[in-house]
Order: sequence, then structure tokens, then C-alpha cells
Amino acid sequence: GYDQTGVETGKPMKIRWRTAGRYPQTQFLLVGTALGYGAFLVFVGFKPLALLVGTAIALAMVATWFWQFRQEQISATGNLLEAPVMLAHLEAIAQRTEVPADSPDWRRACEWASASQVAAAQIAEADPLLGPDLIETLYTVEGLVSQVAGSVVAMDQVQTPQYRTLTRQHLHTSRDRLQATHDQLQQLRDQMVLSQLTTEAAGDTSLPDRLQLLIDANKTALNATGGDRAGS
Repeated sequence: GYDQTGVETGKPMKIRWRTAGRYPQTQFLLVGTALGYGAFLVFVGFKPLALLVGTAIALAMVATWFWQFRQEQISATGNLLEAPVMLAHLEAIAQRTEVPADSPDWRRACEWASASQVAAAQIAEADPLLGPDLIETLYTVEGLVSQVAGSVVAMDQVQTPQYRTLTRQHLHTSRDRLQATHDQLQQLRDQMVLSQLTTEAAGDTSLPDRLQLLIDANKTALNATGGDRAGS
């Protein structure tokens, strides 16, 4: 079985330092820990025992933060690698935005999101260490679905041609990015299936980087669309 991070239960979770290190809170912690470590050594002197104790304290602080950060991030929204959780999130978006259930764009967005979840779960099952990155990818999928829902609702409310055009552009941007994410996750899943048949493709180390590029592209689309709406 797998825990909420997509890591096999019974095995220690391997923290993806690159992913967690992008957050400001992590950067503040590292700087603060370094300054505190330096001040500790200045106060007690640069002795072997002081170096050992100071290093142990600093490492414990950093390790505790990364563990708590990952646990809080996952528990805040549930394990999106589980289909019922993704379905519940989609239903919550529908209720929050009051998007018409018969909207073709909304139905298509839900289909892409559900299929993306299935592909991500299958990838995590084949390579549990990709679990955290896959969950983060599904976070962005959820954000894109929410933007599609908001744009669909806005299309029924906006009257002036200028803002209808802008709203339609937002809808197309979010919808196209969501479809691209679906397609890429499907490709990664199929690649992993085929990799199990050949020794050359097994253990492809490019998958984390490709997932990170996908996450970054989605976040860029989310931020761009959100910025346009704020500016409008």
C-alpha cells in the first residue's frame, strides 16, 4: 500500500528538497538556522563538542520543518492521488462557483482532471518517489479546473464585448493548459508502462525534471490568468 505522499507504507518518506526549497518559509528557516548556528558557535566557542551539538540542533530543526511542511501541505487538501478525493474537490468547485452542470467546457475539464488523476496515481504506483511531485501537479490541475469553472460562469454574466473577449481568452488559456497537462501525464504513464518491458528505459531519471517543468508551466498559466483578472 501507499501513504498520502504516494510512498510505500513501511518505508521512510524521501523528501524532495528541490520542491520544498522553493517556498519563502523554507528559505527564511534556512537563513535563520544558519544565523542561529553561527551565533551559537560564537557564544560557546569553536570547540568540537560545540560544533557537533550545533550541527545536530540545526539539522533537527531543518528536518522537522520539512517533515511538518510536507504533512501540512498534503493534509490541507487530502491525497489527490486517490480518485474519491479528486472527485470531492471537483464537486466542491462546482458548488462554490455554481457552474452550470451542462456546460461542455466544464464537463470536459472534469474529464481531463479525472483522467489526469488516474494517470498520476498509476505513475505513483510504478515510482512511489514521484508521489510528492505528482500531488503538486494535481494541485495545479485543480486550480486550472477552478479557473475554467469561473470563466464559464463569467461568460454568462459579462455583457460588454471587450470583457467577454477577455473572459473567453481566460477560458481558452485554462482549458488548453488543462488539456496539455492531461496529455503529458498520459504520455508519462505510457512511458513508464513501456519502461517495465525494457531494461534500457527502466529507471528514467528525467521524469522528476519533466514533472517539474509541467508544474512550472501550470503555475505560470495560473498566475498569468489570475493577474489578468486582478488587473481587469
